[in-house]
Amino acid sequence: MKIKEETIKHIAEKNFKSVFRTTTEAPGFVHLVFNKKEITPYRFRSIMIDLKKELSKLSVSAFNKKLSYHWLVRFDQQVNTPFHVDNAADESILMLGYEPSEIKSELHVADYHAYANKAYKTLEDYSNKFPPVFKKDDDLLKPFTSKINSVNKDNYSIVIINNSSPKSNVSTLGMYHKALIINKDLSKSRVVNSMVLNMVSIDKITEDEQKENIFLSTNLISK
Repeated sequence: MKIKEETIKHIAEKNFKSVFRTTTEAPGFVHLVFNKKEITPYRFRSIMIDLKKELSKLSVSAFNKKLSYHWLVRFDQQVNTPFHVDNAADESILMLGYEPSEIKSELHVADYHAYANKAYKTLEDYSNKFPPVFKKDDDLLKPFTSKINSVNKDNYSIVIINNSSPKSNVSTLGMYHKALIINKDLSKSRVVNSMVLNMVSIDKITEDEQKENIFLSTNLISK
């Protein structure tokens, strides 16, 4: 989805059900593309925070749970990963913000619920055996996998993925994801801004504002 003049509120409302899905008919993720000429790294991080806030409001309305940071970091990554869900609460959302880079890469997302419906007799059977890191042949997930060209030199992009695990107390259905670096070059940067957002009780006391201030002001990029 290319973003031009849409407000953050409109973007959140338009894509909420795709990410916070309750059936496998919804994709479980969304890809937002921003023109490099219309944005700065600081503005980009600000957009991510504003999106988090709008999605949190919608989550409160739909599930009576707000979003709170499990982590909020900025790093330079050129490492392939296996299909996995990030370590977080059982019900969580992953937001990845990719800055322009000459390092070509792909993000693959796989619907493990759709896979489980084919591979296991019952969802309960699968949830009891659910591996946070998928160690079987990736070809098993291929019919349920989408490929996203997440990074290029002309655009900023945000991918929002449902990161939940298949537990009985979880309302939304999660996805696996993995990174694939096409042309690794350690003399150049591939900067990723990463948020993992736990769905928590609306009464839970959080330190989100403090984390946001650090995220917006930092010049540090972790390796």
